[in-house]
Amino acid sequence: MSIDIGSRDDLGSLDDLDIHTARLYGEHGYPWAAWDRLRAEAPVYWYDRPGITPFWAITRYDDIRFVSASDGLFINGGPRLRLMTTEEDERMAVGMAQRAKHYGWDPDEPMDFIFMDRPRHTKFRSLTNRRFTPRAMRTLESDLEEYAQRFTSEFVEILERDGAADLVADFAVKLPLATICGLMGLPVDDWARVHMYTEILFDNDDNSRWRLDGETAQAQRDRMVAEFRGYLDELIAERRTTPSDDLAAAVVHGRVDGCPLTDQQLNGYLFVLVAAGNETTRNATTRGITALLEHPDQLERLLADDSLVDSTVEEILRWTSPVIQFARTATADVELGGQTIRAGDTVGVWYPSGNRDEAAFADPYTFDVARNPTNHLGFGHGVHFCLGANLARWELRAMLRAVLPVLPRLALDGPPDRLGHLHLGAVRHQRVGLTA
Repeated sequence: MSIDIGSRDDLGSLDDLDIHTARLYGEHGYPWAAWDRLRAEAPVYWYDRPGITPFWAITRYDDIRFVSASDGLFINGGPRLRLMTTEEDERMAVGMAQRAKHYGWDPDEPMDFIFMDRPRHTKFRSLTNRRFTPRAMRTLESDLEEYAQRFTSEFVEILERDGAADLVADFAVKLPLATICGLMGLPVDDWARVHMYTEILFDNDDNSRWRLDGETAQAQRDRMVAEFRGYLDELIAERRTTPSDDLAAAVVHGRVDGCPLTDQQLNGYLFVLVAAGNETTRNATTRGITALLEHPDQLERLLADDSLVDSTVEEILRWTSPVIQFARTATADVELGGQTIRAGDTVGVWYPSGNRDEAAFADPYTFDVARNPTNHLGFGHGVHFCLGANLARWELRAMLRAVLPVLPRLALDGPPDRLGHLHLGAVRHQRVGLTA
């Protein structure tokens, strides 16, 4: 799916490599050749470029796992959790300060539990982790299968009516949205509204359809984020007074160290559950189906043996690596990859690069639906391993089983329309057409 922007030899010196410009991700896809070069020559590389605060780029599989597992040495609660431009860092800091002042929130409280470290992170995570165990997912299987069949039928109807469809809007977005909204106990009539609120978190030109007359893109973003926060506040108030057994109620009535969560903590927790529950699975679905269409031999293997669905899902997660990077802050000096990382330095762990590491995966640039084992980094590693990993797996399996009979009739209709983003490998649109 992702397009290589050149071979290692075409990239000049290490100081010429660009793995941080979001626009290039939109135009060319993931910078595989640059990551290959870094793994081979400078796996722990001091990345110093105009427009972004310097950081150590960590690109080898084993080093990414080491950083992720050493959560006391490399913390989430430092000044940076996701690598962004200096301008975006400053804008985020200003926005957090303004929200704290507007709502009367604690300016020192983390935005959500992902920004926390042990033991506090574990305590907050424990409020919902039982809702995402394999046992909990098995109780959802029939609902997921029903949703997947329904959305596949709707997708086929569009294809047969128009001859083509958008793999994102007409299919991939639907199951993750319906599932997380259902788990949260949100009314069906609110689902489109929730989708709109999560979309506005990204600088997507498509969002202009919700813009008011004379409103700038930033003003629209600020307004809709505030509306989303208000929506969550209403949800919190309702769950406090109306008994329920949904995911939102589990958070609202949860306690940490014997104390209920503040409105600020609740809003942040629910915000991240809704947003994370939508975006990553949608993009893994879009790009996973695209990979199968681009590799007809692997699609034929899967069609001939549906017992490969589980391994196909894991290969899709390795192959697509929807989350591009997270940042961590070193708490002490540490030697890694022949370099000395100093206390206070930022490290950026690049999951797609780790998932293409020749030392970790045989033929990493081969899409293999029977690959086993696949200890990929698609969900991260360590104590911050994705809370919704099991949900994503069950959703992807349900969607793949439902849509699989349709895939031999499909062909890609043009290249993907990617969103230029440094944290999420997102596709805005991918047209597909019927071949028969």
